[in-house]
This record gives sequence, structure tokens and C-alpha cells, in this order.
Amino acid sequence: MSDTDLETALRATLSDRAGAAPSGDDLADTVTRAGLVQRRRRRLAGAAVVLAVGVVAGFAGRGLVPVAGDAEPEPAASTPAEVASDLVTCNMYNGWPLFDPVLLTERPELDPESDLGTAVRTTARPSIAARLIDSWTLIGQVGSRAYLLIWMKDTEEARNLGGELSTAIYARAADGSWAYEGGGGGCEPQRYFSDGLMPGWWTLRTAPEPDTTSVDINVNSDECSSGQSPADRLTEPIVEYHADTVVITTRLEPQPPGGNTCPGSPSAPLTVQLDEPLGDRQLLDGQWYPPRPATIEP
Repeated sequence: MSDTDLETALRATLSDRAGAAPSGDDLADTVTRAGLVQRRRRRLAGAAVVLAVGVVAGFAGRGLVPVAGDAEPEPAASTPAEVASDLVTCNMYNGWPLFDPVLLTERPELDPESDLGTAVRTTARPSIAARLIDSWTLIGQVGSRAYLLIWMKDTEEARNLGGELSTAIYARAADGSWAYEGGGGGCEPQRYFSDGLMPGWWTLRTAPEPDTTSVDINVNSDECSSGQSPADRLTEPIVEYHADTVVITTRLEPQPPGGNTCPGSPSAPLTVQLDEPLGDRQLLDGQWYPPRPATIEP
């Protein structure tokens, strides 16, 4: 092929391809469509990543997969202000309702002329002799049940029955009459925390020195646990610092529902780190209302 023929062939090929090339508008449309496809792909990929992370996080929350750097659960709270309530209860484990602790000091008397007051004074009495009872305080009514505190007289006979305070539960029938249902146990008011953790009470393993910044304690639980130690359910304790006292409140993850029996369970050792030396301040157990002085394990 001569040079002239080669040049003619090249010109024809370039002309044909130029005619088949997209116009400026067509080219812009093509670029836009390509960009949309790429963005859709990126969005789908991003959504898949988010979904995968969410699934992994969900499984991690259930303890099904490990997450790097999260070998231990975060503390439920570091300050009582986050979870502490202004309410107390007689027993965290048996459904006793919450109430304002002011009732423990003001001791408002149950109306003796009310239907419930009449039942309490007459036929539907608990198994406590009337001569030992000083007064009654209605804590509250939940459904058809009324929860009452029984204030005992300050006599040796009454003290032998369990102290100053006892409890009673009354049930209301369809006809409006009240009947004693149960109770009779004492009331040891406990602080209530709103995050669902259960209280634990504790004793000192050894007496701390004034310069100590850690306290060795044994934690106990009144929750039925089939004789198992609460060690694997312990959470970060709450420590409150005051001028004359340091209040330590230990709390536990609740037992999973199921047929737990109620034999005594061993305590769980725990070392509580303090932010400052104890000094001459008194250590108190914050489960109770009011907090109680700590005792040393016998």
C-alpha cells in the first residue's frame, strides 16, 4: 500500500469513529449515569458494612462474639446520682413496692375507720398480738393488695419478735372485704437503684488503716442462687465520699429467671479502690437506708 493509500484509509477510519462518538450532552449523560451507579454501589457497600457492624455489635451485646478491647463490661454507674432513687423498699426480692422514706419518720397512721382499717382492727388480723402493735402505716396499694408497715411497741416481747418494724399484706376480695394474706416479716429498708441491678450487702475482710486507698470486702446476696457465689455477677461498686463517712454500695446483675433454690451461698471477695485515703472516716454499707456501719467478717 502506498503512503497515499494509507493516509486515505486512516482518514476514513477516524472519520467513522468520530461520527460514532457521543455528543457533549450524550457524554455528560453517560458520565452522570456512571456516577450514579458508582454512588449506588458505594451506598450499598456502606449499608452492608453498617448492617454487619450492627449485627456484630448485637451479638457482642449478647456475649456471642468477642469484641477487641471490651473484655470486661462497663460499670453500670460511677456515681450514685446516675442511678440512685429517692425511694426505698422493704425487700427488693419479693415484689414489695417502693415508697418514700419520709414514711419511716413521719409514720402516718392508717385510718382506723376505713374498710382496711376496720379489717386490721377486727377479724383479719396478722399473727401478731394486738398488745404488741403500736400503729399501722399504709405504704401503698398495688392492684387488690395493700402493703402495710406495723410499728411495734418498745417492749422486750416485741423486740424478740424481730424489732421495731414488721409488715403485712392484705388482699381485697370482689365484695370489697379485706383479708390478711401474708407478710409478718420484718422490714429492713433498702435503697433503690433505677438501673435494674440487685443489691448486695458486704462485710470487711480486715480492718482498714487510715492511709489505705483500697478496702477488702466480702459481698453477699439475699437473692436465690442455688448456692452459687455472686462473684460472676458483681458490678462496679458505687463509692460516696463524705466528710465523716465513706459509703460503699455493692450491686449485682440479677439472676436469670428460672428455678433457683435458696440455700445459703458463699460470699464473693472484692477489693474496692478509693479515690483518696480513708482517713478517720467511718465505712458504711450503702445498701441499707440509712447506710449501716461496716462490720468485720468473723
